Amino acid sequence: MRDLEVVYDFYCQPECARHCGPDMIRFLDTVADILRTKLLYFGTSHMRLFLSRISTYPEFMDSPSVGVYADGRYVNLWYTESWQDGDSFRTREDSIRCPAERSRAALLELLARLKPTGAEPRPAPDAGR
Repeated sequence: MRDLEVVYDFYCQPECARHCGPDMIRFLDTVADILRTKLLYFGTSHMRLFLSRISTYPEFMDSPSVGVYADGRYVNLWYTESWQDGDSFRTREDSIRCPAERSRAALLELLARLKPTGAEPRPAPDAGR
C-alpha cells in the first residue's frame, strides 16, 4: 500500500494499541514528511512496519527493504537484502537500535540504501561536472 494514512489507521486500532501502536504513531509523526516524499510501499504487522520500493509480495521478498519496530524509548530499524547464489539463498542485514529522537537520521541512512525505481525523480546531475 502507498497511503500513509492507512498505516496510521492500522496502528491506531485497539489490537495495536496494546502492543506498539502508540510508539509507532510517535515514530510516524517524526518521519511522515520523509515517507511522503519517497516512492515507498508500506507493509504493516502488529509490531513492525516494512518499507520497500516493490509493491507485490513475491518480488518484495527478493528486494531490499527496511523494517521498523518502535519500542518505547527506542526504535529498531533494519535493512535487509537477499539473493539467490547458485544453490544457496543469501541474506544480508544491517540494523540500528537508537533512541526514538534519533530514529529520523537512522531511517534516512537505511532508506538511502534502497535503489530508486524508474518512477522516482532522481537528483539532477551536478552542473559543474
